[in-house]
Amino acid sequence: MYVTGISSKSIIEKLPYEKIDVEYRRFPDGEMYIRFEEKIKKIRELLIVQSLYPPQDVHLIQLFFMLDACKELNINVHLFIPYLAYARQDKRFKDYECISSKTVLNILNSFNLKSFYTIDVHEKKLLKHIKTESKNVTATSIIGRYLREEDLKDPVIISPDKGAIDIARRVAEILNCEYDYLEKKRISGDTVETRPKNIDTRGRDVVIVDDMISTGGTMARACEILKKEGTRKVLAGATHLLMVGGAEEKLKGAGIDKIFGTDSVPHKYSSISVAPLIEGELKIML
Repeated sequence: MYVTGISSKSIIEKLPYEKIDVEYRRFPDGEMYIRFEEKIKKIRELLIVQSLYPPQDVHLIQLFFMLDACKELNINVHLFIPYLAYARQDKRFKDYECISSKTVLNILNSFNLKSFYTIDVHEKKLLKHIKTESKNVTATSIIGRYLREEDLKDPVIISPDKGAIDIARRVAEILNCEYDYLEKKRISGDTVETRPKNIDTRGRDVVIVDDMISTGGTMARACEILKKEGTRKVLAGATHLLMVGGAEEKLKGAGIDKIFGTDSVPHKYSSISVAPLIEGELKIML
């Protein structure tokens, strides 16, 4: 198998496949230029790894240019997008809106992909729009293995809401520990209490997990709640560390003891590589 990509070079370097170099540069007017090295003309099958973290639109155009060049060369492309941008715009919230996630996937369909993979997509039902073999791969296995190396005291895995409970459950199964989610309870007409639904976290270490940390507001509020409950230590982790809008400052201000995530989005806290996930899926496919 041969592999290439532009936005995810650090991931590609960890994969045990022959690399295809791709030249990327900009013209003086800002337009992009893409060119594969000459040996691509002899290739019939190629893995493209291209994550769509910010600036999303730049990484999308890079991807479209690569895919179009491959289509003209009659190359079968297996596409692995670690972070799929626009996945949160999965339905029309207001009249006349563009459903941008569907638009992106429709364009990808035009390149006749051999297979399509992504990691912990925000809305799983999006993959129904892909007209080829597709899979949403979960990063919970590598997150669980990472947390095994942490010196956690009587750990509890917590999701910030019920929607992410499956992530918490899968990580907890690897660590053989308890899991829960934060639940809002109305105490009186104007008072709402948020706390773990079932588990007492006093004196214990808690790991809050989610598919992504964007602005950090959800994680910060969760940490503040858990610290008030008497939690010993709070770690915040996610598959995708977008970390925008002052997220780091919010998390540290809330008392988070450690931030971690995968390298689907490059960041100083991206301490877990998704390369083993990609390699594992390719072994199954091949």
